[in-house]
Amino acid sequence: MKSKVLTLIFGITTSFLLQAQNYQIDFTGTGASTNVDFVKVENLTQCTNLELNGTDILHLVAETGINAENSGKATEINIYPNPTSGHCFVNFESYSSGKTTLKLYDLTGRTIIKLEDLLPKGHHTYELKGLNKGIFILKVEVETSCFNSRIVSINEPTESTEFKHIETISNTHVLVSTEELKVQKSLIEMQYNSGDVLKLTGKSGDFRTVYMLVPSNSQTVTFTFIPCTDANGNNYSIVKIGNQWWMAENLNAGTYAPIVTPQVSGTKFCMNVNGQADPNCPMGGLYEWENMMQGASQCNGTGAPPNDRCTTPVKGLCPTGWHIPSHYEWTTLERNAGSNPNAFPYDMSTISLLGTDEGGNLKETCTTYWWAPNAGATNSSGFSGLPGGDTWNGVFEDFGQSAYFWTSTEPLFFAWVHALNYSLTLVGRSSYAIESGFSVRCVKD
Repeated sequence: MKSKVLTLIFGITTSFLLQAQNYQIDFTGTGASTNVDFVKVENLTQCTNLELNGTDILHLVAETGINAENSGKATEINIYPNPTSGHCFVNFESYSSGKTTLKLYDLTGRTIIKLEDLLPKGHHTYELKGLNKGIFILKVEVETSCFNSRIVSINEPTESTEFKHIETISNTHVLVSTEELKVQKSLIEMQYNSGDVLKLTGKSGDFRTVYMLVPSNSQTVTFTFIPCTDANGNNYSIVKIGNQWWMAENLNAGTYAPIVTPQVSGTKFCMNVNGQADPNCPMGGLYEWENMMQGASQCNGTGAPPNDRCTTPVKGLCPTGWHIPSHYEWTTLERNAGSNPNAFPYDMSTISLLGTDEGGNLKETCTTYWWAPNAGATNSSGFSGLPGGDTWNGVFEDFGQSAYFWTSTEPLFFAWVHALNYSLTLVGRSSYAIESGFSVRCVKD
């Protein structure tokens, strides 16, 4: 009876692994750059992250326990392509001459292939073809090192099974070969569960673009790189939400000034997560409305897109090609951020807490910036709102609790502001005295 129970449990586990979906994500660029230097991958559901080269392939795996021995050592053993149609290549490094053993198992533990070779020090490539459909474990033993990796074969073979050594590159060429391999074949593994939200930040020179993804298949992610650099040389991450491009960070233009001094044109106040003055400005600057506007007159749109922007958008302290959003452009953002778009009217009279989950979807998660409970925070929009708080009459307020964002719309000395809060999933919109110091996000022209 015990044997049957163990067999049943193993069968269920095997079936689960066979049905689990593993995805491969590669990257390309368009716009101001076609190169992707690096990609930061953040799993916002699990609060895990890693960074890989833009030429690497992100391998999302549903279960990684059997591959734990070589976790984080992607260049020690590479299999490409994987999943495979029965024909793939295996690459690994041998740091000393000696016997190398390669064993291929199926999920029942049965040995499919075993090879023993005397290999010199260097970089080695094996070719594997004719692999049956299923999930297999490859174990490579080199002297005192041992690495495991999973191979997923998705098609029945059309040729006989063969596993052979095809290339050795001597140690004097290892670095060059590794770089060449990285450009073409490196798979970087990350544990992933179905439905997890990924925030991918592609970096190319001074450009940084956020791409939000809930994977359901293997695919190529294309980062659209757009210049977003302010007059002080600060480069900002950007994200597309609906049809709008937004800065995914708070504006940080201007020169830091202590809060005990008056804010003059071109300066900013800054505090840290504990509400203390901080010239490093970890959450960007806090600006009084007239300083942000840089002498421009107030403005608003007239309704839904494309009429949600000012006739002449206000650049203010924003980077060239970007502007201060109107009250209606902020309304468009909120309508695109969640499940209840009709809760956000294009009007100048509704002052209230609005929406359902839009506030949570705009708030940064997996950080210590927001106070608990950071209600409903998913950051599924990629906006990554931080609790920059505010200033009033020489005092920092609401650190860790609230994010207030200016608009270019100011009817009577009280400008429209849109706000997020640590205890709410909704978005607040109201008007505040223009002498207040609030955060700023710019939107693309």
